[in-house]
Amino acid sequence: MKTIPCQITPLLVLALSAAIGLRTYGAQPRASANQGDLQGAIQARTEVQSLDAGTQTPGPKKSLAVDLGGGVMMEFVLIRPGSFIMGSDKGNNNNERPAHKVTITKSFYLGKYEVTQEQWEKVMGSNPSIFKWPKLPVERVSWNDCQSFLAKLQEKGSGKKFALPTEAQWEYACRAGSTGDYCFGDGDAHLGKYAWYSSNAANQTHPVGAKKPNAWGLYDMHGNVWEWCNDAYGSYSSEAISDPAGGGSSVVRMLRGGAWSDSPDILRSAGRYGGGLGVGSVNVGLRCMVVCESAR
Repeated sequence: MKTIPCQITPLLVLALSAAIGLRTYGAQPRASANQGDLQGAIQARTEVQSLDAGTQTPGPKKSLAVDLGGGVMMEFVLIRPGSFIMGSDKGNNNNERPAHKVTITKSFYLGKYEVTQEQWEKVMGSNPSIFKWPKLPVERVSWNDCQSFLAKLQEKGSGKKFALPTEAQWEYACRAGSTGDYCFGDGDAHLGKYAWYSSNAANQTHPVGAKKPNAWGLYDMHGNVWEWCNDAYGSYSSEAISDPAGGGSSVVRMLRGGAWSDSPDILRSAGRYGGGLGVGSVNVGLRCMVVCESAR
C-alpha cells in the first residue's frame, strides 16, 4: 500500500481516505530561522542531552519500564529539555516551512519502540492489525483509538500520565541532535540501517527494534508505521516558540515518521502529514510518552 500525500491549504474542506487516511497540509512559506538561531539551538541541545541523568539531583531516571501484566512491558527513554530547529526549508513541502527554533522546557519519557500488538492487546483485549504477530507494531488504529488505549493505560493504576507526543516532542526526539533530513544526517544511503520502508519492507510491517536506534536510543522513528501525535493541524510560524502544542482544526491530527509503504522522502524527520480522528490504516500506529513528575 503506497501513501500518496497531496498538498492542500488548511481552509480547504478535508476529504480523508478511509483506506489510507493521510494528507499533506500546505502553509505559506515564511522567513527561515537565521544561522545564529540554528547554531545556538544545536549548542544548547548538545549541552543538555550530554548530561548524565545519574548526576542530577533531583532528576528522572534515564529509562522507565511499565508493567502491563503477564510479562508484557513497555519501555521508555528519557528525553531531556533543549532547543532545536523544527521543520525544513528544503524542497517544495510548504507544510514544513518555515524552519524555526523550538525549545522543549520539560523532560519527558518517549517509547523506546512503537506500541506492539501484544501491548495493545494486553491493554485493549483486542488486536485490529492486519499483519498479525505479537512483536509487530499495532496498526490500523485511529487517533480516537489511541485515546482509548491511553485512558486504559491510565486505569491500570501506575500513577503515570500517558499521552501521545506533540509534534515538537516527536521531531526533537527523532532528530536526536541531528540537523539533517534523517536522524543520521542527509541523504538516504544509510536509511535501510534505520528504517523499514518501500525499498526493503516487502510490503509489510516488521518487528519493532530490528533496525538501528537513533543517537538517543529510540527505534523505528523512521518507517515501519506512521505514528500519531497529539496535535491538531496548525501551520508553522517563523517565531521562536517553547513547547508548541499544535493548533488549527480538531478534525485533523498529525502523523509522523512514515511507514513500510513509503519512499525515503516521506520518512524525513521534518515530514508531517495529517489524518482524520476516526481513520485507521494498515500503515498507521503509535508511540506513547509519559509525562515526567519532575519539571526538569
